[in-house]
Amino acid sequence: MKILLLGCGHIGRYIYELLSTKHEVVAVDKAKGCPAAVQQDALEVPLGDYDIVINALPGNVAYKASRRVVEAGLDVIDVSFYAEDPFTLHEVAVKTGARYVPDAGVAPGLSNILTGRLVADLGHVDELGIYVGGIPERPVGPLGYSITWSPLDLIEEYTRPARLIKSGEKTVVDPLSDVEHINSPIGTLEAFYTDGLRTLLKTLADKVSTMYEKTLRWPGHVEKIRLLRDLGFMAEEGEPPPREVTAKLLARLKFDVPDVVYMKVIGVRGEKRIVYEVLVKPQGGWTAMQIATGSVAVGMQYVIKDLEPGVTPPEYIGMSNRLFPRLLSAIKQQGVVVTQVLVVKLSL
Repeated sequence: MKILLLGCGHIGRYIYELLSTKHEVVAVDKAKGCPAAVQQDALEVPLGDYDIVINALPGNVAYKASRRVVEAGLDVIDVSFYAEDPFTLHEVAVKTGARYVPDAGVAPGLSNILTGRLVADLGHVDELGIYVGGIPERPVGPLGYSITWSPLDLIEEYTRPARLIKSGEKTVVDPLSDVEHINSPIGTLEAFYTDGLRTLLKTLADKVSTMYEKTLRWPGHVEKIRLLRDLGFMAEEGEPPPREVTAKLLARLKFDVPDVVYMKVIGVRGEKRIVYEVLVKPQGGWTAMQIATGSVAVGMQYVIKDLEPGVTPPEYIGMSNRLFPRLLSAIKQQGVVVTQVLVVKLSL
């Protein structure tokens, strides 16, 4: 296949290396993140006869880039995280015949896929919780954290109001709130609300009573981040904007400690409980975050051509008995293994 890769940063580099061994890949990146990248603005690059376009751009330009590609009638796998509603591209995609898969990373992305699978298996779900985090294998530095992705996008995660569903009603809560501790294969972690449900709020609203996403960090992280946020260090207003300065400082928090990505998705209906777990570790010189995120985006090449034109969020792929195992098989080859535990409490 001939593939256009928009953006060759931290995640894009992994996608490029993985795909270029089997396909003709043209990477475009203003900063020339990949050695072979074309140094050009992604919003101006010519759109030729590509089989697939993969969008791995920063969130502030990603939506515009995807819209431009969809308008050209090309299929898009989008790993970026932007504020706009991806469903606004549905009518355009249907009209041009393009297939568009948004949020094709780890969370949102794999989290949506597993959520869709839980709904397909359980039917209506009483409570559905997504717990996910990319963290160093042990606490490190002043925040117990090491940067593995865009600092600006990380700040956005800490400041954007978290949307969720409680008792059948959509609601908005403060991010960094409702901190709880959970057990994981690497130790006890703290979990707090973040705004990661995105398309799930629309596609599964009538299929769940309560649904939320929580991000995972080492204990003590939330208190420090909340202090920085409340002091205004993550504000957008000002010259220069405080969050841009903070992002540059956070970018320095890269430590020589292996990272891990851990995800737990829990679905409960009555006395039946299904738990999906994913634990990804570094390998081959790549970080766990690169592998977890990039592998899902790359795996989408095996399902996108079987989709109808329009916007298909990842949860619909999870609900498909045909596409779900195909995608899981693809990401397993890269070291992203999903395990399932089924618990049924028998009434006495």
